Amino acid sequence: MQEYPFISIIIPVKNEGEILKRCLNSIKNLDYPKEKLEIIVADGNSYDNTKEVAESFGAKVVLNEKEVVVSARNVGFKVAEGDLIAFTDADCTFSKLWLKNSLKYFQDYSIAGVGGPTLLPKEATVFEKAIDYLFQIAELLSATSHRKNVNLSRETEDLPGCNAIYRKDILARVMPVEESFLTAEDVWMNYCIRKLGYKFIYAGDVLVWHHRRSSPKRFLHQIYRFSIGRLQVGKRNSNLLSIWHIIVGSGFPFLVGFFFFFWITFFLLFLFSFFKKRTLFFFLNFLVVVFLFLFGWSIGFWQELIFPLKDIKGR
Repeated sequence: MQEYPFISIIIPVKNEGEILKRCLNSIKNLDYPKEKLEIIVADGNSYDNTKEVAESFGAKVVLNEKEVVVSARNVGFKVAEGDLIAFTDADCTFSKLWLKNSLKYFQDYSIAGVGGPTLLPKEATVFEKAIDYLFQIAELLSATSHRKNVNLSRETEDLPGCNAIYRKDILARVMPVEESFLTAEDVWMNYCIRKLGYKFIYAGDVLVWHHRRSSPKRFLHQIYRFSIGRLQVGKRNSNLLSIWHIIVGSGFPFLVGFFFFFWITFFLLFLFSFFKKRTLFFFLNFLVVVFLFLFGWSIGFWQELIFPLKDIKGR
């Protein structure tokens, strides 16, 4: 590759003006030639100041009429001019070397994409930290692509949607992604790329800081949607649905049917979290997070299983 390839950064947004400022300011401070960057904000009919914020930073704003991430990726990719395409989220900030550190991995043309750790910002709330702790447990079970190991670089099967950089020419072979997926469109996209024979790298020095959902309501909604999307792609290929996705999907009905078994399990998890963090406040937040996760994932899982989602627009 040339020393500094042109890179398009695509950010799906909807009513995220305030946090978008922080994201775009972080991009502005990247150690990368500004003339080699373009920012594309795919706006899902925001009614706040999102569009004005994006334009004030010189971003190219495109309309995402369906208002979901998969359509945002598609409309953003359609206008992107970069040799590399970077996907991220509005609630992310970046290491100054985020893009520059990724370039060395693309020297091997069999590498289609590079991602890296998604770390929790220092200013995160206790509720965000509780969510992050649950995701750390999911990482131990290999049930998430959001990893935190900054000392590791290796081949991986998946990249986190908020920290993923791809070769445009390879991405073009699987884009646009089919717009029937509520979420997990990145899982399907990565699967299709691997089917073509290409590989991904998890790079410990390609760093993004990613906020978690700030309230129980937002977290519950996120997990509910994640569950639907994961089952949608799992129906297409069962290898994309792990045993943990199924177990957690069955979790809430079993919680009702086998009360004692599951509450003993909960108690052990909470006890572990309490001794890990040594604060009662964290313990209580973690209790709420685990309950919301099981409830939201189960509801989404069973809804998609029995009443498959037919229209994702605005969901």
